[in-house]
Amino acid sequence: MEIDKNLRIGRLLGIYGGLLTERQYDIMSMYFDDDLSLSEIAEQFGISRQGVHDTVKRGEETLENYEKVLGLSSAQDKQRDQLLEFKAQALAALEECRKVTFGKNIAEKVIVLLENLDTKLMDYENTDIN
Repeated sequence: MEIDKNLRIGRLLGIYGGLLTERQYDIMSMYFDDDLSLSEIAEQFGISRQGVHDTVKRGEETLENYEKVLGLSSAQDKQRDQLLEFKAQALAALEECRKVTFGKNIAEKVIVLLENLDTKLMDYENTDIN
């Protein structure tokens, strides 16, 4: 469960991180992206471990509030789900085309469509990572 939460916060940090203060962003990035401990971050910033913990907790709340209001992460998820559904439909159409001899031209067009969908899906996955 903690891994899912950390992945979610890391993703929200990628989307909304520019809206945080520079210091808050740096601390959050070190914690979620670089996987540094609270003690390691505290040492780098010259603050207490508790100070880092408080900053991370406030940052998490802020990011969740941004998502609640703006919904950019949810919108990305919906778009990705739609692309996956289109891909499933295109694969089904390709299978149908392969069953009939005159479907070769259609099958070639469906293959191009599938390649385009794969490119878009890769774009979304790369966006999630950054």
